[in-house]
Amino acid sequence: MGALWPLVPAVAVVAVVAGALTSPLLTAVGALGLGVLVVSVRWPLATGIAFLIAGPMYLSEFEVGPMTLDNVAVLYGSALAVVWLLGRTWQVPTVAAWPISLAVAAAVAAVANGGAGAAGIVRFASLAVTAVVVANAGPHARRMAAAGLEAAVTLGALVLLAQPLTSFPDPYQTWGEGVGLRYGGLFGHPNFAAYTVSLVLLYQLYTRRFTAWRAASAVSLLLALVLTGSRAALLVFALLMVPALWLRARRFFLLLVPAVLALPFVGQTIITRFEVISQTGGLSGSNASGWRFGQWADALAATRGHEFLGIGWGQTREVLTDNLGAHSTYIQIWLEVGRVGAALAAIGLVLLIRSARSHVARILVAYAALTGISDPVLVYPCCATALLVLLAALHTPAGEEATAPDGGEAAAPDTPTPSVPARRPEVLSR
Repeated sequence: MGALWPLVPAVAVVAVVAGALTSPLLTAVGALGLGVLVVSVRWPLATGIAFLIAGPMYLSEFEVGPMTLDNVAVLYGSALAVVWLLGRTWQVPTVAAWPISLAVAAAVAAVANGGAGAAGIVRFASLAVTAVVVANAGPHARRMAAAGLEAAVTLGALVLLAQPLTSFPDPYQTWGEGVGLRYGGLFGHPNFAAYTVSLVLLYQLYTRRFTAWRAASAVSLLLALVLTGSRAALLVFALLMVPALWLRARRFFLLLVPAVLALPFVGQTIITRFEVISQTGGLSGSNASGWRFGQWADALAATRGHEFLGIGWGQTREVLTDNLGAHSTYIQIWLEVGRVGAALAAIGLVLLIRSARSHVARILVAYAALTGISDPVLVYPCCATALLVLLAALHTPAGEEATAPDGGEAAAPDTPTPSVPARRPEVLSR
């Protein structure tokens, strides 16, 4: 039988060629599935983290039956991550307190509402798994996870920048403010694309190392941020850029120059959206900002009769007349999981804030918390994934030797540190 082993690859080649000729799509899917299985067995940790990142970043716009493709990817990544964790000793980092608290709150609300919103439990449980597995993955793996996220978001930003030319995926129409088409790429809605891009861009701006690759990535991310036309994302980003004038001055101006030069080409949307604010009665006028105040009032009014346990996660669209969301992390939580769930979420948020011990981490949490006022940034899949992966990558588990992570403390200004000559050892004379 040993002499017949060359027949195995030969049969495989014939099967692939025959399949490609008779059923190319099915063959391609089978080959892809086999490839995924091989890398999953060989590199379960890296493959699991890759699926947990790629799903929310790229696949939320593609439907597979009753769910979107990102849910399939996240479930597979979570399964690999859990299997990897079961084979070793691990800890639950405080970073994971936020998604864990939301998973518990969603479960309580689902029980009280006949199972409504049970899908939220899976979403937040998978986010908790993401935070736990990255935080426990070891220094090198954490750096690789952060680098993988940067690469994934940069690729998404390039797709977004090409979207006006390719119309893939379909752009969003916002004719109500005279803007026309807005672009979010594979991230989904332009606002959430902007928040995700901003989180990675802030990480790059304040992290220790700023290589040529990271500089090119940062420029692409900044151009994509401007193209989204998200006012809240850009305003909070500009606010948190202020410390960079002292901490990272060279990087600040490195980003400022291409942004100013590109503004006439990619900045028309954001300029128009700011003009609309002044032309339609200010923040409370007939524009998206004024609309939010009315939406918040309607969402708060809908809590009557569901004050303590909410209406179930993700059910806001079912109770508001315009079939849209609450457009606020905090109001959505108050309505959908009630006061009990909101109390649990508040504990998780406090622990998340306390887990931010470096300047980079504090800036990331501040950005997500502030933008969460006007949009559900802290619970939207791609935004929450970016935040939790970066925070977990900056985390050092108890008992592990503290090393200088790529994004560690950013307190030192972006200036060269003068070298101190080593002292010569003293020689004791007899």
